Amino acid sequence: MCTVSWLLANDGYQVFFNRDEQKGRALAHAPKYFNDRGVKYLMPVDPVGGGSWIAMNQAGLSICLLNYYQQKPPGKELISRGLLVKSLVSNTSLTKIRSALNKLPLQRYAAFTLLVFPSHLTTKTGDVYAVRWDGCNLSTVTAISPMVSSSVALAEVTNYREDHHNSILLQHQVLFSGEGCNDDLDASQPRVSPEIESDIDIEENIIALTNQRYLDDKNSLALTRFHASHEPAPSYLSVCMHRDDAHTVSFTHLIATRKQLKMNYVCGCPCSSKQHQSYALFPQRETYVEVV
Repeated sequence: MCTVSWLLANDGYQVFFNRDEQKGRALAHAPKYFNDRGVKYLMPVDPVGGGSWIAMNQAGLSICLLNYYQQKPPGKELISRGLLVKSLVSNTSLTKIRSALNKLPLQRYAAFTLLVFPSHLTTKTGDVYAVRWDGCNLSTVTAISPMVSSSVALAEVTNYREDHHNSILLQHQVLFSGEGCNDDLDASQPRVSPEIESDIDIEENIIALTNQRYLDDKNSLALTRFHASHEPAPSYLSVCMHRDDAHTVSFTHLIATRKQLKMNYVCGCPCSSKQHQSYALFPQRETYVEVV
């Protein structure tokens, strides 16, 4: 189970990602810097498969991977899906991403949904590109925030989290008008409504862990609270997910603007972990951007 949401603004985009895994699975290594064919990129690394679920390159292009559990895995030896992200992230445009996908032996991978956030993406330019591999065909899907993967009750989980996402945005009177990263919090509005007062400590924890200028705007604050939420209770339905066999193991926040590229990473369950780190890339958009 995983949840990814995003925010578009006049000067770029932000991505918010909760990764959920089995409790027996080893924690991922913190984000590391890589260089492939002269393109630098950042990504946390899964020690099991050697790949990742999220990455950003210095052109400002980012990739997210969601497992598609509803498709039965093919009965053959498989390549770790996380290696898709590693193999694709050094591409600096959608044209190159599409070309690289067409060359991959997709039959060797279990089903997945792949999201690509182009370097030129803003409220006015570009779109989030999403494709799904179902084990037989690669098809384009509509990218609407949030997107969810779940091995348990996918329709129920997706519907609940979508409704909760929308209710939080309305509660914070958030309109994705394009101002995005430049909005100021309305000090006259309460920080949290009475019905979610029980989550104050959790919210303050994750907000403190990702304490960047960009969390001073309504949109970022609302989506950060969404990813820290235990509504309706810590369970398979909550975005900060807790089951007997699995739970949320990390929270990643990407910021991509003309002036900066940043990855904030919380290792461990975001409702309790104190392990927060921030990483930056030097933008090289003029060199790499190919608007398509």
